[in-house]
Amino acid sequence: MKKRILSVLLVSSIALTSIVTPTLVVADDFDSKIEQKDQEINNLKNQQADAQAQIEALENDVAAINEKAEALLEQQSTLNADSAKLQKEIDDLNVRIEKREEAIQKQARDVQVNGQSTNFIDAVLEADSLTDAIGRVQAMTTIVNANNELVQQQKADQEAVKTKKNENDKKLKEIEENKLELEKQVGTLQSKQADLNVLKADLALQQSSKEDEKADLEKQKESYQAEQARIAAAEEAAKLAREREEAAKTESSTSNTTEANKANTSNESNSSESSTTTGTSNTDNNSETNNSVEKETPKQDTDVDEPKNNTNVPSQSVNGSAIVSEAMKYLGTPYVWGGTTPNGFDCSGFTQYVFAKVGISLPRVTYEQEYSGTVISINEAKAGDLLFWGSRGSTHHVAIALGGGQYIHAPTPGQSVSVSSYSYYSPSFAVRVN
Repeated sequence: MKKRILSVLLVSSIALTSIVTPTLVVADDFDSKIEQKDQEINNLKNQQADAQAQIEALENDVAAINEKAEALLEQQSTLNADSAKLQKEIDDLNVRIEKREEAIQKQARDVQVNGQSTNFIDAVLEADSLTDAIGRVQAMTTIVNANNELVQQQKADQEAVKTKKNENDKKLKEIEENKLELEKQVGTLQSKQADLNVLKADLALQQSSKEDEKADLEKQKESYQAEQARIAAAEEAAKLAREREEAAKTESSTSNTTEANKANTSNESNSSESSTTTGTSNTDNNSETNNSVEKETPKQDTDVDEPKNNTNVPSQSVNGSAIVSEAMKYLGTPYVWGGTTPNGFDCSGFTQYVFAKVGISLPRVTYEQEYSGTVISINEAKAGDLLFWGSRGSTHHVAIALGGGQYIHAPTPGQSVSVSSYSYYSPSFAVRVN
């Protein structure tokens, strides 16, 4: 039973340690923050979706522009072929015109040197008849006129070809200008698309960060809930321990009251018998009574708490009441791991400090304080003796005996210096300091 109570006490001390730790947030706070992260993540997803829609729209625009550019390139290719063909025609016409002009110029020089009439006269004179002469004149006139018409036609063809070429060149220029405009549009759209891609990537990074934050909050929430469950279990264990302690105290008090009633009843009976005996006794009986009292006198000098056989138990070499009085000054001092001052004690730090105040030096740690005196049983312990828990050489707790099955100690983290009893947490053995 005592071991079970000890286990519950240790669990309770752990629970109390956890309870005093401040809780930064509660479960509702975690839920609120997680919900906020969900909203932020959804907002980022919507922004990414909007950015993606814009990117797709821009991609469609770029594709349409590319189609226009392809059409312009085809027109440009066709016009370039037409322009090259026209240029060849122009070059051929120029060659023919140049040859015709050379022939006409030669005829003109002949006319200037010989005179046109001379040529006609020679033609008439050389004719066989008048009809032949007229025919020759008409033939010469037709040839001259034909040459002039051919030259004019060639010049007209040349102008027409040049006009077509100019139109082609104009169209080519327009196509080039359109191409430049399309390239500008594509460049602008691609720039917007690049900006949107950057925005989308940034939004994705933000979303990833928010999701990490949400995951971290969910882990914190899980840890918090696990801690709350642990604390609740520890509190329940501590409650059960307190109920058992109260039950043990009640049982002890009832037992003590019953024994006291029995003792009072016995004393009253003895007193009645003694009174009757006194009334009928003589002087010799009084003498025997006096002798009996003298025989009982040595027992009055013996401490009632001493064991029947205490030959090997050393006498108390320190003032137990002074130790207890000093120890009681520090009731309520908080337990501090490694503490050795009234600002906070651990179990061995408390005993060392109290004994030092009454002029007795103890080692610092529990398992060394075991060897500061003689080992005795816990039933032999008096006020001022040291009580230990655990096997000798590896004890884990120490307290100062108060007598009557009680002791004062610095319990565990989360508690403070207090008085307790064997029925609640029973020690293993005691040491009387020499």
